[in-house]
Amino acid sequence: MPQEDLHELGSMIFNAISENCVIEKSDWAIDKINKIMNQFKSTQAIYTDFQIVIPWLDQFNAFTAPGKYIFISRKLFELCRTDEILAFLIAHEMAHHELGHFSVFPSWFRNISSFNLQLLLMAPYRAFESRIFGPENECDADRRAIDICIKAGFDPALCLELFNVLEKHALDVGDLDMVYGPSESDDELLGNTTWETKFKIWLFQRKRGYLPIRDRKKMLEVHIQELN
Repeated sequence: MPQEDLHELGSMIFNAISENCVIEKSDWAIDKINKIMNQFKSTQAIYTDFQIVIPWLDQFNAFTAPGKYIFISRKLFELCRTDEILAFLIAHEMAHHELGHFSVFPSWFRNISSFNLQLLLMAPYRAFESRIFGPENECDADRRAIDICIKAGFDPALCLELFNVLEKHALDVGDLDMVYGPSESDDELLGNTTWETKFKIWLFQRKRGYLPIRDRKKMLEVHIQELN
């Protein structure tokens, strides 16, 4: 999809969300976002292009849209108690843009009506987005996000506390699979994993769009060790 169409689509998504829910505009929230974004901008000017939006959505998630918008639901934002947690969350979404993941965004999406777009956003859009990107791109965005955070001076170990937040929420709502995957101790990240286990986790990834939370964290711990 051409860049001008991607930017137009991003504006459509922003308008649909703005028309259907309250956008957080409190000074404390804006100041927190600006502090983190200024730290990112000091390392790379391209990060100036992004606009962080905090909608009061029912969903507990963060997602990005074509163009410049990154959305963090108010429910998730309020649990990002440290700058590092919020920085990693934002960096993950910026990484999707930096890695070119929107090149696979379907061209038919730009033809969707405003009414149908609002229905999709209530559905929620993040589930659609994760299916578009796929688990491989999500893992790439996780790794790139850690790199972005380290370059900006954030402590990567503290960034990984985001997964503790996500895990607690998943357990609170009874979503054990999101935390552990098909099995709590299947060691799917090890090189000697059986083909049965690899197949189980492959199916899980295609269904959820992500690795299980604990595996995402483990993958990044290994990535950080390799950087040192």
